Amino acid sequence: MRLLFGFLFSLSISLLNGQEKDISGFEFSMDQDYLVDFVRNDSVYLEDNYAVSLRIGLYGEYANHPYLGLPWVREKADAFLIDKLILRSGFSENSRSHNFVFVVNGFSPQHISDEIPEFGEAIDNGYMLADDRPFSSFTGFRSTRRIEGFKRFVHSAIELDLAISTSFTFGFGGLGLAKGVENLFGSSRPDGNLWSRDENKLYPTGQLNPAPLPMMMYSISAEAVIFRPMDKIVFQLRPELNLGYYTNLGIGLDIGKVMNVERHVDNLSYTDTNNPGLIAVNNEFLSLAISAGLMARVIGYNQHLQGFFNKNRADDYTSTMRINRFLLEAYVGVKLQFFKKIEINFSVNRRTPEFNTDSNAQLSWGTLGVKYLIAPEGEGCYN
Repeated sequence: MRLLFGFLFSLSISLLNGQEKDISGFEFSMDQDYLVDFVRNDSVYLEDNYAVSLRIGLYGEYANHPYLGLPWVREKADAFLIDKLILRSGFSENSRSHNFVFVVNGFSPQHISDEIPEFGEAIDNGYMLADDRPFSSFTGFRSTRRIEGFKRFVHSAIELDLAISTSFTFGFGGLGLAKGVENLFGSSRPDGNLWSRDENKLYPTGQLNPAPLPMMMYSISAEAVIFRPMDKIVFQLRPELNLGYYTNLGIGLDIGKVMNVERHVDNLSYTDTNNPGLIAVNNEFLSLAISAGLMARVIGYNQHLQGFFNKNRADDYTSTMRINRFLLEAYVGVKLQFFKKIEINFSVNRRTPEFNTDSNAQLSWGTLGVKYLIAPEGEGCYN
């Protein structure tokens, strides 16, 4: 893990020195359960585990370089699926931005360790790991393009502020980096020894995909401003389609107080690979934005929960056979931008149960991010 961080830091410095005009910013974001312990009702938090994520991002034209591989694939998919449709629909483009991120994310059952007294107490009270969600993770890269503009409706004076984001994600499931990230940043949680496979235990341990398996996803989302009661207060609809290891269709509503240069609400929710957040360099030395959102999602397939075509370890878990096909997700977040160079964001996230078993529960976690901005004020860099 230390070698990985060292390599990425060195790469970022070298790119910054050699390609300053093509780089508009960097980001470091993470999801951790302990970040929202302050909103939990119970006094013992060691069994409240669900999400872990790390994202290190590069923003600007360099993030769209074909040598990175994924931008080339995403461009081919964009040209085939949406670009001609957008150009023919009366959409007027104002700005375009790109990002390229390294992502590690993982999901776990409520208990990640059987070496603490709370695990034995839960077992005595009827808890079963086989009824909970399995351990799973993704490690890989994502290439994203965001287009902002407006659509003018024929035979009317209506103009709709519209942003369209597409991304292509590729990586592997079953690697061990998620456990390392969880242990590195999960300061108030025990060491997650149950992430490792142990055939001698009477309950399932280890990741759902025991060997590294390819995972890929193509995503498209839009942000359409439907109401602006005041200059910087925005209501927007957010339809979203994901195809691949997480196949689903969603529709969301975001409400927020935006910064001066923003036309859309920044989705400050979790750092999973299908989240199309936004950053723009404001024209004030101290800026504040607040947002909240709700998303309804219909699930077709989730490799994190079902495994790869229900093979591998899926039969060990009751949850993989009892998936809830309809989910609700919600978040509330805030971001502060200092001196047009540093931005800090934080959000509290919640999701309805993903499956239907006795061990199922409402799920909460926090997202914390830090960005370093290089672009001039008023120019966006994609998050």
